Amino acid sequence: MVPWGWVALCETRTMSLAGWCLVAVSRAQLLPRPSLSLHPSQGVSVGDTVTLRCNLSRLAAWVWLYHVGGWTLNKYKDKEQDVVEFSFVSTSREHAGRYQCQYRVPESVEISEKSDPVELVVTDPSFPPPSISLRPEEHVGTGTNVTIRCWNKDYGSNFLLHKDECSAPVLRQEPDGGGTAT
Repeated sequence: MVPWGWVALCETRTMSLAGWCLVAVSRAQLLPRPSLSLHPSQGVSVGDTVTLRCNLSRLAAWVWLYHVGGWTLNKYKDKEQDVVEFSFVSTSREHAGRYQCQYRVPESVEISEKSDPVELVVTDPSFPPPSISLRPEEHVGTGTNVTIRCWNKDYGSNFLLHKDECSAPVLRQEPDGGGTAT
């Protein structure tokens, strides 16, 4: 079997019944990877609307949206679009998580690679904000170990550590049994 994305050119000689096969890589046949973005790009609150946009380089395609570790949605994109949108009109906590998209051109069996994942953060204002502490509390030098500890009542939610002015979480951690992440 020829690996995916490779083209095989084969010929059989009738006189010797021996065949030969030339295998060459054809990058032109690989579909470009899509990109996925969130709108709004920051986290959303329960009940807000959020749209996931899968940007494609092909005009007609079937597009899949994957909730990593969960379910899959699909849509057919017509010839005039280069973006397919999946919207959650009333976002719930179950919508939170990582998403990827992928597409297939209808007249082909080729399927693109999945996009880089994006993280949909859904906040629930009915929960109080977590507490946070830093050890050591004083100034630290380069190369010094620092421990960041977050805690709250155990609501069964993950903790996401964000760096100031950066929408993507630096670290995602499930709390221990007592609602603490270190």
